[in-house]
Amino acid sequence: MLHPKFLHIIAVLAITSSIARAQTPFFEKYCHACHDTSSKRGGLDLTALKLDASNAEQFAHLLKIHDRIESGEMPPKNKPRPSADEKSMALKTLHDVLVKNERDKAANDGRTRLRRLTRVEYENTMRDLFDMPGLLLQGELPADGSAHGFDNNSDALDISHVNLAKYLEAADHALTMAIATQPKPPSVTKQRISLVNPHGFVAHVLLHGDGVLLKNKHPDPEFPPAGEHMHIDQGAHECMGSFRNGSSVGLFRHEDESFHPYFIEFVTIYPGNYRIRTSLWSFKWDKGKVLPARGTEAARLSIVQLTGDGRGGGHPSTVLGYYDAPSLNEKVHDITTWLNKNAIVGFNAASLAHGANTRGKNRAMGFVGPGIACDYLDIEGPLHDVWPPRAHQILFGDLPLAEYKAKAG
Repeated sequence: MLHPKFLHIIAVLAITSSIARAQTPFFEKYCHACHDTSSKRGGLDLTALKLDASNAEQFAHLLKIHDRIESGEMPPKNKPRPSADEKSMALKTLHDVLVKNERDKAANDGRTRLRRLTRVEYENTMRDLFDMPGLLLQGELPADGSAHGFDNNSDALDISHVNLAKYLEAADHALTMAIATQPKPPSVTKQRISLVNPHGFVAHVLLHGDGVLLKNKHPDPEFPPAGEHMHIDQGAHECMGSFRNGSSVGLFRHEDESFHPYFIEFVTIYPGNYRIRTSLWSFKWDKGKVLPARGTEAARLSIVQLTGDGRGGGHPSTVLGYYDAPSLNEKVHDITTWLNKNAIVGFNAASLAHGANTRGKNRAMGFVGPGIACDYLDIEGPLHDVWPPRAHQILFGDLPLAEYKAKAG
């Protein structure tokens, strides 16, 4: 019995012979006048075309010929035209051989050639493999190419020494995150944070009237809304404790390129799951008065991954979710999520319009519009239901984890 590859070759030769027999009269009658060796219009010489659909270049030519005949573009309208039967037969022959070649190719080679993972696929694979749902790796990897409109097409996913080196670096990073380095889990910490952190963006804009401090749903008498005479000297207010008196923070301003509200007083040291709770509500601000809101507003929380020394804005972030802020009625949101090392929580008054007009002569005391209030943000973690964590156990099984002690002498 012949080997399947030889059978495939015989089938291809038979198809090539049949298409050549069927198409040669058609080409001679309607095509060779413009597409022979001497004319070669459009760079196409049909007399030299081997009609072998198993060849990638020939396949592309045959596909183009099929489409041009089907659309009526060829033969040109000023040239002799085939009858409906002639056109139908030519198209059927071309169609059958093209489709059969595609099916044979898929049967022998599969629909997609062997390829590497995209950086997103690699990150998701490592997350699943080590049970670390928020592990960040794709930012460390080179951008993937694109072919035929897809970034997961094998034609776009070549691999170079740069790719290989970066994927190995990402693997090292994943292992560093997965392996426990102490016999007992890190202590769980609990912290309540105000959105108006000292040294943060929000404290700065409150001085200028883009937000207010509120107590019992009224302006905080210890920090009146900025008016014609705005607050000055943020450092003095920090020393006075103006931003640590338990007031709610009401913002009129949407996040933009110059304003990045962060809960910067908590930065993760250990990767793991953390519980986040926040209390949100909305209101209408009318030149110093807190009134019912136009409806439920929405605030956005995000996970911000600090880079470099952590200062400034522009750090990469992912959206944690959008959360309701009902009118004058606090709603507590409770979220458990994975945080990597050096992560903080970001805030945005998402449903408010950009560019609230609070910078007039009277600042907040001259402003009428919606606001979103955040009472606090509680964060607790890292939370480990087992120790060593599952990622460590996947690597080392039940191997005991003990503190190394050097022998004396």
